[in-house]
Amino acid sequence: MPYADSGDLSPFDDLAGLGLDSMGVVQLLVALEDGYDIELPDDILDEETFATVGSLWRALSVLVASK
Repeated sequence: MPYADSGDLSPFDDLAGLGLDSMGVVQLLVALEDGYDIELPDDILDEETFATVGSLWRALSVLVASK
């Protein structure tokens, strides 16, 4: 994400504001699935899930915990 700098991210940080665009979402999705060895279900692949750092982490943490 081009505007994330190297600082800490807050759960309230807007992912689009950090430079996440549609291609970035695809790249992030692949990296998350590969990195955590999970598959994000289609029903959570929406704008709400990828709105903020926190919303993405909430969706991801449920999948990681159920692994």
